[in-house]
Amino acid sequence: MGDTQTERRLRDLKRSIVEARSVPMSASCMMNRAETLAIIDSIITGLDEELEARTKQETATASRRGWDIVDQTEIVQEARTRAARIEAKAKAEQEELLAEADRYVETRLAAFEAELQVTLSRVGVMRERLMSKSKLEDGDEPLTTIMPRWNL
Repeated sequence: MGDTQTERRLRDLKRSIVEARSVPMSASCMMNRAETLAIIDSIITGLDEELEARTKQETATASRRGWDIVDQTEIVQEARTRAARIEAKAKAEQEELLAEADRYVETRLAAFEAELQVTLSRVGVMRERLMSKSKLEDGDEPLTTIMPRWNL
């Protein structure tokens, strides 16, 4: 794993101290105060950023682990099983309702068709009566050519 930005900055600070000009007859050294303080400030800023990033990463990991544990509990498993049963039952009820609706519509259409056939039969009888009563002959132009027949 690579070095963090903070670790690199700390090494830069150490190198600056090691390479700093020594004060004669002393263990002290001379360093530029502004440069040294800038390095220290960047280290502090970097630490804050790295800690925040690490905290977010650890929080996300802990959250995922928590949800994994919850998913494995007996209560969740039972809830999923129950939900699957409820969904299957609802689908079965839906299919039954659709079949029942189809049966109802088919029954109504069959009754309507029967009524239409009776009506057509009566119309045919009435036309025959009218033709014989009015003494319309085969040579006469039928009314169907004057009034077009409905096509159903």
